[in-house]
Amino acid sequence: MMASMQSAGISLQQLRSILFVPLADERFLEKAHQRGADALLLDLEDSVPPAQKAAARARMPEAARRLAELGATVMLRVNASGEVLAEDLKAAARVPLTAIVLPKVESPEHVTMAETLLAGSTAKLVAMLESPAAVLDAVEISRAGTRLAGLVFGGEDYCGELGISSANAALDWPAPMVAIAARASGLAALGLPGPVSEIADMDTYARLLERAKALGFTGCFCIHPKQVAAVNRAYSPTEAEIALATEIVGAYEAAVREGRGAFALHGRMVDAPVVDQARATLARAGRPT
Repeated sequence: MMASMQSAGISLQQLRSILFVPLADERFLEKAHQRGADALLLDLEDSVPPAQKAAARARMPEAARRLAELGATVMLRVNASGEVLAEDLKAAARVPLTAIVLPKVESPEHVTMAETLLAGSTAKLVAMLESPAAVLDAVEISRAGTRLAGLVFGGEDYCGELGISSANAALDWPAPMVAIAARASGLAALGLPGPVSEIADMDTYARLLERAKALGFTGCFCIHPKQVAAVNRAYSPTEAEIALATEIVGAYEAAVREGRGAFALHGRMVDAPVVDQARATLARAGRPT
């Protein structure tokens, strides 16, 4: 999926899985493009120790170019603030990246500041909302600047600010706040209403993904390659869903030709909103709508 997206141009709302690739160690880069993720997120922030920030930044341009040549859609997460952020953005502006992820965004001004420092770059921006204050300002942040393409709910840092464990946190209010703000502004919505760290119990992780999708999220960051397949499955319509959506659209078009705007199908009333849902399913599957 990565190669076709890269060549055709990409909307971030099409991305299901975005795999973190730490820039602290060359070994993480070798097989990143073979993991099946829709995009790769080169990371300069949490996965890179402070003493290695400069070396990781210097490694970034060649790594991004090499992965893009291999067909990957390449993104970059920069550091959150200060001189190190400015240096990250200065380096990123010279590299052909699909998007730059801004961590710990607290205000619309954070986004517009990054745009100023990225003058000359064509990369989109993605804002990570990782605190209670950021969640409360999600709508305003979603409207910031001219190149914002996505919002991320950063549940782990959000829980850290509250002093609670993400394993037991009630995130079904703050997570959809971010998702709804993103979708209302036509942006990708990335994140989970729970911990992002599960790599052992994949059934539990799959249920969390289904809940995220039901809340309106369009995709998810993956912190481990093992998560990629589960995310891709969760955000891809099944053959049964595609078949039903195709049937709904066909039956609706026939009904309209007969002068009817609503009809019953498989014990359910179908009208224009239900047809819109079916067409969205077909669009996600890359089928004609």
